[in-house]
Amino acid sequence: MEKRPSVTVSQIFVMLFISRMVISMTYGTLLIGNCDTWDHIISAPIAFLLTFLLTYPIYKLFKMDIRMNLIDNIQELTGKLSILLISIYVIYYLIVSFHTLAIFNNFIINAVDPPMSIPLLSILLLSSACYGAYKGIEALARTSNFILMATILSIVFFSISLFSSIEPINFEPLFYNGYSSVIEGVFYMLSQSACIPALAVLFPMAKGNHKLGVFFWNTSVYIVFSIFIIFITGTMGEFATTQLFPVYTAAGIGKFGSFRHLDSLYLAIWMSGIFLKLSLFLLLAGEGIKKILGERARKISIIIFSAVMSAFPFFYENFQILREELFTRLLFWYLILISIIIPIFVIVLKKVKPKKEKIRIEN
Repeated sequence: MEKRPSVTVSQIFVMLFISRMVISMTYGTLLIGNCDTWDHIISAPIAFLLTFLLTYPIYKLFKMDIRMNLIDNIQELTGKLSILLISIYVIYYLIVSFHTLAIFNNFIINAVDPPMSIPLLSILLLSSACYGAYKGIEALARTSNFILMATILSIVFFSISLFSSIEPINFEPLFYNGYSSVIEGVFYMLSQSACIPALAVLFPMAKGNHKLGVFFWNTSVYIVFSIFIIFITGTMGEFATTQLFPVYTAAGIGKFGSFRHLDSLYLAIWMSGIFLKLSLFLLLAGEGIKKILGERARKISIIIFSAVMSAFPFFYENFQILREELFTRLLFWYLILISIIIPIFVIVLKKVKPKKEKIRIEN
């Protein structure tokens, strides 16, 4: 068994929490369409419970042998089929990276409109993410601690600055236009749970109480999500449905003491989170390549993946699907495949193999 880098469970879930908050910042009509945002306050607890179910097969497989991640098990149990199955995970990690970059580009273009070139900004971000992935999980874990502190402070400032702006009249009755918004909200929240497949690789790298880590991570994610929904709805009402990025719009409304227009502060913290998420998922894709082609290929693949992605901003408009609601559905079913179907398949193989070996020995 190869020697793995070692970090703590808390560090792993700090990285995953930040990666999830990156998506929360861009929560809005870009990805959820014209849903009733307030109905998503019901979607959040449903998605919270379903996340535990989606995580269980990966956790169960890990507990069968805590030295091995899901990719290790696939390689050991499935023979030549392992190349295909591992590739499915590598492709997913890369799709998540492309999707994150697409959201970043759309956010910068529509909400910020900076004076510098968008492709250049994206390439600088990707270059730093490539370096972060190349340095490894331990370096990212140390970096995540600083980003976490800034993220928590920004959430606190966000809540305090908007609290006095909440208008009770903005909270319409739940299910005012039916139940479709709740369903759409659940699909959206789960489709963005890329952290679950990430655990397929990360679990054995972490020391500590994994079950407790999953609980606190999932709980904190949906508490923050619910806070965003309450403040978006309470401060903007129906106006929120006209905004591509209502969280960012709300951040511009709030003020904290003598500080106003805190959206610039949130933008800086959010970009740090984007860096961390891109680095993490490039690293995960590289881990899959390592199982197929070896350690040297892992390092080279991270550079190649980053180089390919750096061309994306120049052809941004040709990737409209990355910003459509249909893509949310595709991500959801891909998540089911790699979080439920493949892990259960591997669990069955892992249980059947010892029995076959025992029968062979007895014969």
